Amino acid sequence: MISAIDTDALLELVWAAPLAVLAVTVAWSMVVIGATRASEARRENRSSAAALNMLLAVAGGALFAAAVVFGLLVLTAKR
Repeated sequence: MISAIDTDALLELVWAAPLAVLAVTVAWSMVVIGATRASEARRENRSSAAALNMLLAVAGGALFAAAVVFGLLVLTAKR
């Protein structure tokens, strides 16, 4: 018995998987860097720098959450 290989889906996976990994990694890195720098800036009483870095962390968290939700939607979508 010969099974058919969906080459279109396989080629889509080849470019989509690395792109998804890159997006999730960058988003989570924004969270870590922003939160760390905000904490350091707060300790040094630099409130404006702390606020900007916390904004970076929140933006990264939103991107990360959006990527996870998008991944779940793609995973559960029926073709």
